[in-house]
Amino acid sequence: MNKLKQILMIELGSFLFALSIGLFILPGKVLTGGVAGIVSLLSAYIDFDADIMVIILNTLLFIIGSILLGKEFFFNTLLYSISYPLMLLFVTRRMASVEIEPILASLYGGFIGGVAIGIMFRNGGSSGGVDVIALSLEKYFHIKVNHTIMAVDALTVLAGLYTYGLNAVLIGLLSVFMMSLAIERTLNFYQGGITAKKFEIISDKYKEISDDINNSVIDRGTSLIDIEGGYTGSRRKMLMVVASEDQVKAINEIINKYDPKAFVIISDTNEVNGEGFTYMARL
Repeated sequence: MNKLKQILMIELGSFLFALSIGLFILPGKVLTGGVAGIVSLLSAYIDFDADIMVIILNTLLFIIGSILLGKEFFFNTLLYSISYPLMLLFVTRRMASVEIEPILASLYGGFIGGVAIGIMFRNGGSSGGVDVIALSLEKYFHIKVNHTIMAVDALTVLAGLYTYGLNAVLIGLLSVFMMSLAIERTLNFYQGGITAKKFEIISDKYKEISDDINNSVIDRGTSLIDIEGGYTGSRRKMLMVVASEDQVKAINEIINKYDPKAFVIISDTNEVNGEGFTYMARL
């Protein structure tokens, strides 16, 4: 049953991605990232059916990726590589076309595409495309995947500056931003927890800071962790607290009230489950 659900979710992601590209990105000639962005850029110089060119490039990259990255990539991407071209042709050839302002095409195309990629990632699938280049460079040259994807997307959009002008580039950057945001939000939604901020505080005033956080309107629990300095060998206490994003300012004010020189690390926490976050305490 879990395998069937996984397949169905990858198929849903493929269809949503086909909607994103076929209804918004290609008709609007949006200079987004990935294969669709490259095709939108090339369409200014070469006369071709954009949907067919997307399918050809995706298929070539899938073959190259299967050779360079092996069986794991092949099986993770196979289902998408079969279903996505068919769904894209259905969207572009069978669904009614609509005229949409470029800025709306960019925003909605980026959002729907990001949701689609997030769904596929959380269910073991892959969107192939430019990911093949990024994964190959990581495997053979140890270049981080996100660096390559960002570079390719940025170069694709910026290359459109000469062809389409500044307005098209700015609109394209909106699509890239919206897609990145939608991927992150979709992944967080699937994780089931809540995003929050984690404070790690090293201060001699840890007791006062902890009591104030516990007893103020913030009403968050705190934890004390024994630590040892790597250079001095001195033993100290580190205070840890996890809070919602709207409480960051108040906690910083409490820390500064007792110890303006405290050493503080604030980091993003993508999945928090438990009292005060995913359920409330029983009274």
